[in-house]
Amino acid sequence: MYSWYAQAEVCYAYLSDLKTTAPLETLTNCHWFSRGWTLQELIAPKRMIFFDENWNQRGTKKDLVDRLSHKTGIPKAILLHQRPLSSVSVAQKMSWAAGRKTTKVEDTAYCLLGIFGVHLPFLYGEGHRAFRRLQDTIVSSVPDLSIFAWKLQPPPSSTDPAERNLQRREYCGVYAPSPSAFAASRSFVKRKAFGRPELLPMNGSIMARMQFLIEMTPKNGGYRYLLPLDCHPESKPDVTLYVRLRKLGHNEFVRENPYDVVEFPQTKLLDRPIIPVSRYLLPELPFHEEDALIGQIPRNPNADFVGQTRTCALQVKLPEGMWLHMLDVWPGHRFDAEDHIFYLGGHDAGHDSAMARLRGGRLSEAGEPMQVDFECIFCAAGWSSTNPDSRQCTVLDYGRFASALSEFRAEVCGWDFRTSHFLERLVYHGMPRASSAVVQGKKSRMHVSFKGSLVQDPNICRNKFWRIEFLCSPCEEHDAQASDGARIDRTV
Repeated sequence: MYSWYAQAEVCYAYLSDLKTTAPLETLTNCHWFSRGWTLQELIAPKRMIFFDENWNQRGTKKDLVDRLSHKTGIPKAILLHQRPLSSVSVAQKMSWAAGRKTTKVEDTAYCLLGIFGVHLPFLYGEGHRAFRRLQDTIVSSVPDLSIFAWKLQPPPSSTDPAERNLQRREYCGVYAPSPSAFAASRSFVKRKAFGRPELLPMNGSIMARMQFLIEMTPKNGGYRYLLPLDCHPESKPDVTLYVRLRKLGHNEFVRENPYDVVEFPQTKLLDRPIIPVSRYLLPELPFHEEDALIGQIPRNPNADFVGQTRTCALQVKLPEGMWLHMLDVWPGHRFDAEDHIFYLGGHDAGHDSAMARLRGGRLSEAGEPMQVDFECIFCAAGWSSTNPDSRQCTVLDYGRFASALSEFRAEVCGWDFRTSHFLERLVYHGMPRASSAVVQGKKSRMHVSFKGSLVQDPNICRNKFWRIEFLCSPCEEHDAQASDGARIDRTV
């Protein structure tokens, strides 16, 4: 239909509820401007004439462009075909449809096909899933991350959206439930993307191979994930928009706080981007088998939703002046930088192994790493069991074992080894089991040690989990390498 309107010499809009005696100012109050299908009828034709109830001509699109633009939010240059429709962000196009009504739920999506230049089979009876399919199709064909730049209207009883999310963190899928969620996106314009994002809907998720960003959370030294939207408010060209993400499952992410889109000035330095690997954005919150076992699994209704999706976890707690090197954590797909945990989410207890590179040095007032003074490596296995005898951990001087660690990382990188294989490789490379180590720094030696404790926090994990707390202090010259004198046990 859109192409038919675009190719027509002239299109007529009959406004059945516009009285002949009504002033021209009331034209945009007609029902025609609230219908979903008439959006493409307004945009597509180059020449358009409006008629009242008695077929009296009341004006053309060109003559009325100021009124039409003010009413619909569509830029005059788009209405007059002075700019290509492709120059407008997906979020802004969606905002034009916010508040418009259709007789059938599915038409909320189908009436927008021409505006986005995509095709979709009409399947009446699928209900709201039609809008989900539309977003899948747009993601597949239009490289524009602003499709995620939406937000919901907070419930009337809620406080400020940011404060509300801090009081009780809320999550949702990355897709909008309807065009109305883009009502506040009318001013969002495209920003030239850094690289071309690769997005592919598949198997109920969106495979995203692109750079995420992380911001440090000074409260716990962790990192929060940010999805750049490659757009900015028209009045704020120095601002870039993001939505916050929360990690769960195997490199799976859901959106945090559906009531807000985050603004960051371009001049504000965010933490480094995370290397682009295949990650998965979830259009909807996942359903877990455990959710159906009501009454069989203890649930905490006040707990963080993400924590309830984890069955086992190993948390690394670092003292002030130490941090995790985000580029050297394995397995990365089962590590959450915000909570500093390695986790398992289901029937994969045979993969409870982990390795992390720890650094110490000088931090800025905001908690940003400024200078690296020393490095060590931490390896752990068997932590899915609450039996302390099953858990094996070691901390080693990174410099002393650099060669062996380099080979070891090359072996495990990109693979999801079982714990037994992980332990075999540690033994093969001659890595001892040690609860403390003397680490050679740039200026002095440091004594690094850890202790493990079994804790319970439903915001982190559904069950009890191991928390490994590190201690760090200057080392006297006469101190020797600390070790338990034990070898890694390759059996689990």
